[in-house]
Amino acid sequence: MLTVIDEFESYLKSRYSSPNTIKAYLGDVKEFLKLSSGFDTDGVEAFLSVLFKKGLSVSTITRKLASLSVFFDFLRQKGVVDTNPLDVIDKPKQSRPLPKFLEVDEIIALLEGIKDKRDRALVELIYSSSLRASEVLNLNVEDVDLDNLRIRIKRKGGKEVYLPITERAARYLKEYIKDRTGGPLFLNRYGKRLSDRYLRKLIKRYALSSVFKDISPHTLRHSKATHLLNSGMDIRILQRFLGHSSIRATQIYTHLNLKELAEAYDSSHPLARDDG
Repeated sequence: MLTVIDEFESYLKSRYSSPNTIKAYLGDVKEFLKLSSGFDTDGVEAFLSVLFKKGLSVSTITRKLASLSVFFDFLRQKGVVDTNPLDVIDKPKQSRPLPKFLEVDEIIALLEGIKDKRDRALVELIYSSSLRASEVLNLNVEDVDLDNLRIRIKRKGGKEVYLPITERAARYLKEYIKDRTGGPLFLNRYGKRLSDRYLRKLIKRYALSSVFKDISPHTLRHSKATHLLNSGMDIRILQRFLGHSSIRATQIYTHLNLKELAEAYDSSHPLARDDG
């Protein structure tokens, strides 16, 4: 006599061509039959509890529940169950990966390792104002207001906003800009605007040589946001500063482990001061 597993295997073979998919589904269902208490919501929830106690990742548990959903559809077709309990059970949510960020001492090491005037001004500005790569690359000299310590940038959608810059960033910008009054702010060796590709290579190279980490321009943006939130900035103000349309995008920074950073920070940001 065929067992439920035998019949389910035939059911899978009639619908899926990949042997690996069939094997995975069968393995998950066999585990369920071994650990569960029944073909109902309580049985599935009991199985789910066991999986969490095992310390399995959310993605692994989600995959096992997908296998069970197929199994219960099979049972429903056979008349064994009336409904699929997976239709009403809350699935574990896949956590959004937390953004990478550098700690304060790593930011200092990165900046101090940059001797080129243009590159120092560029990285200082990205970190100072938590800029996206596109925002810093599209800047023109006339967008920089050194007297009032601010820059004018274009956000997504073309909206123009002013953002503050630190005295440190302003000092390095002044040294780099010199007597230029217009045109692209950051230039390549041919006098043209820097490209996104070159910016990413530049930051990666400096980070690998100073803090031994492979980072992108966005890492600097995440780092500044993390540092500001940790030093007491209201999350609504941070949302406007970063240009997030939704507070949910900003709230990810509240989930970072900032205990060590908090101990390293004073009430005012150490890199906001012009310490030379």
